[in-house]
Amino acid sequence: MRYKNETKKKSTGAVYTPVEMADYVSRQMLKYSHELHGDTVYVLDPAVGAGELLISMIQALLPLEKQLYVVGYETDEEVGKATESNLKEMFPTISVDIRIGNFLSAVEGKQVEKFDYVIANPPYIRTQIMGSEEAQKIADKLSLAGRIDIYYAFLVFTHNVLKEHGIAGYITSNKFMTIKAGNSVRNYMFENYDMHHIIDLGDTKLFDASVLPCIMVFSLGRTKDKQNVHFTSVYQCQDVLKRQNVVNINSIFDVIDKDGFYSIPDGRIYQFKQGTIQSIAKNSLWTLSSDDNAEWLSKVDSNTWMTFSQIGKIRVGIKTTADNVFIGDDWTGEKANLELLRPLITHRNSGQIVANNTSHWQVLYTHTTENGKKVAYDIDGFPKTKAYLMKHYEQLSGRQYVLKANRNWYEIWVPQNPESWGHKKIVFRDISAKPEFWYDETGAIVNGDCYWIDINPGTLEEIVYLALAIANSKFIEKYYDVKFNTKLYSGKRRYQTQYVEQFPLPYYGTKEAQQAITIVKEIIAEDNSKTVSSQKKKLDDLVEKMFS
Repeated sequence: MRYKNETKKKSTGAVYTPVEMADYVSRQMLKYSHELHGDTVYVLDPAVGAGELLISMIQALLPLEKQLYVVGYETDEEVGKATESNLKEMFPTISVDIRIGNFLSAVEGKQVEKFDYVIANPPYIRTQIMGSEEAQKIADKLSLAGRIDIYYAFLVFTHNVLKEHGIAGYITSNKFMTIKAGNSVRNYMFENYDMHHIIDLGDTKLFDASVLPCIMVFSLGRTKDKQNVHFTSVYQCQDVLKRQNVVNINSIFDVIDKDGFYSIPDGRIYQFKQGTIQSIAKNSLWTLSSDDNAEWLSKVDSNTWMTFSQIGKIRVGIKTTADNVFIGDDWTGEKANLELLRPLITHRNSGQIVANNTSHWQVLYTHTTENGKKVAYDIDGFPKTKAYLMKHYEQLSGRQYVLKANRNWYEIWVPQNPESWGHKKIVFRDISAKPEFWYDETGAIVNGDCYWIDINPGTLEEIVYLALAIANSKFIEKYYDVKFNTKLYSGKRRYQTQYVEQFPLPYYGTKEAQQAITIVKEIIAEDNSKTVSSQKKKLDDLVEKMFS
């Protein structure tokens, strides 16, 4: 393993690279490399760890019969010295230089030379772990907008250390490829690199850590034609109906360049897809495009009247950053009569079209509205609530980011506008294997494990009902997979704003749309999930007809 314990591994973002993955990245880099000039080949790993990537790269380059000069950067002195010793013992004829220090700082100080090959599995440290202030400093230095993860910086700084005809091969989380926060780094890479091959390894679980990996191979330049960007997608197949002509394999990398369904030794079945990237336009998601998918999406577009973004603002639920204090399902005893308790919708209430109302959670909601703006209550006016919160003063006041934002120590961190809760809304679970969108007009607050569509005033009820039919359909599952081509483990999809706002809506006046609207209206009136089950097949068929 790269580091000694899980805590250190999490804080440094270090992830062990499997040998077969390291070997594959090395082969891909040689596949796209130009003829090398000079007697010496220069290789860099900016986050070297135990050196598994350098070992693979050296072994791939040895047949060229050139002198090799390899450099690695490592922040852990003990690990760095052990890696250098090991590499020198394995490859006594090559030059090895493992530098103890931070690669990003070295580049900023203009202390790094240029290399023919840059191979890397940089640290994966999320904003929540490195801290928002540190993340913002890095973003400002890189001129990147939005929240960033540390590996963004490695991708950008590679531009400073790659030779004109050099090749880079990176292993990172695939998260940045399809989230709005990844727009800036995706745009940077298209503008500054010639992208050759992107491999989305999805839920293959190749790492011990819960990282969904991708591989990228690129050189200096600019990505001008999406047809030149080879895109490979590998995701576990959850649909038993698709599991035909399955071939047994020993390793995912045995068939990484093929299409089809393959079973690995532990019984999991993966679907391999080959194509090109769907778009290289600014802010576009990095997803796979194939002729069949392109034709199907074109047909959907031709039958789309509007999108979900046009029926209302999509918002995330509240985030308290102290859930043990503010939310729960047990408000009995001395907590029973707190003045600011409000009903709370959580993922436990998720359902299709109608909610599951067997779970009743509440939130101590510390905000109200004055002159159309959200403000915190003065808790001196609510003695029971104040007494309860004072018992948790140490925890709540310890949230320094709340105080630095000139907020009261007892506030919920992300409260949303209290006036909006009273509107009719569509609530949906943020992570689930199947879509779960349901109608709510109770005025309840939505927790941060769900999103909600704050329906625009004046929107026709028929359009809202139609949206519920579309959002919970088999069609939208296919649309999500084709359009966004991203999943978490166990086939779960992430229903976030940037995806849901693009969901298509057909015109509500067609025969099929009106039939679907009537069914949804009846389900809401009965408020019974059994009615959904009995009508699901009919709704799915109607939605399919609307777009076909």
